[in-house]
Amino acid sequence: MENLAEAFLSLSREDISLLAAIERGMRTHEWVPTFLITKLSGLSAGKSEYRLQRLYERKLVVREAQHYLGYQINFDSYDLLALSELVRRDQVRGIGGEIGVGKESIVLHAQGDVPLAIKFHRQGRTSFRHVRRLRDHLVDKPRVPWLYAAALAARREFQVMTKLHPDVSIPRPVAVSRHALVMEQVPGTLLNRMALSDPEEGLRLILHEVGRALALDIVHSDLSEFNIMIAASGPVIIDWPQAVDATHPHATDLLQRDLSNVLSFFWRKYRLEMPLEEALSIVRGAEGI
Repeated sequence: MENLAEAFLSLSREDISLLAAIERGMRTHEWVPTFLITKLSGLSAGKSEYRLQRLYERKLVVREAQHYLGYQINFDSYDLLALSELVRRDQVRGIGGEIGVGKESIVLHAQGDVPLAIKFHRQGRTSFRHVRRLRDHLVDKPRVPWLYAAALAARREFQVMTKLHPDVSIPRPVAVSRHALVMEQVPGTLLNRMALSDPEEGLRLILHEVGRALALDIVHSDLSEFNIMIAASGPVIIDWPQAVDATHPHATDLLQRDLSNVLSFFWRKYRLEMPLEEALSIVRGAEGI
């Protein structure tokens, strides 16, 4: 697909209506039939078929013809639907280039009242069964299609961040739409890309933030040097979609794994050694801060 901003500006209201109609239809159909898309979009059959063909040529929909012609949207068109809603709410006024790309997300620069980042979740078909087993927000939803798994992940991350902010040093959550999470952009550098002048102090500050999250009954469960940023104000912890409640049956194991990841990094890069028991003591102590 072309640049997201350019693609968004080139869409008509009819295009958005058709993409939204396919999205609704995918709740009950793997491949949404043309007649249902026409009905849900409120467009005439002729206009619907014409614009669906245009969207297909732009690779914003996929289609399959078996005993009927059916359509699906993909993540590119899902991005556009999410962005359309955020613009309509006046929560996003501009969008820029990539900040980062991961296995299950892409993050873009954006602009609202302040500089923003939009994280588009990308849980896909091949990883869905694994994701469903591990993520709290998919428990008891065994038939959720892969597209909606991404939306649930964004919603879960937004809920966690809303609970943590401002008591824990994280980006301020702003909005969520479908699979897109909007947050205030943090000017800083990832921990793995910089050299700390005082590694011991840096480690202790990170552990205090982990403790503050634990005090709010949240365990990150995917913590490493790749999702800790260092800003002028200190460490900022990002990427919370895998977070679990402290009551989760594996919360203690996940917390210890988080701390082991961080301690291993500080040993590798700075030869700074801290026993896991000491790190746990600092985290537990920070709960009372």
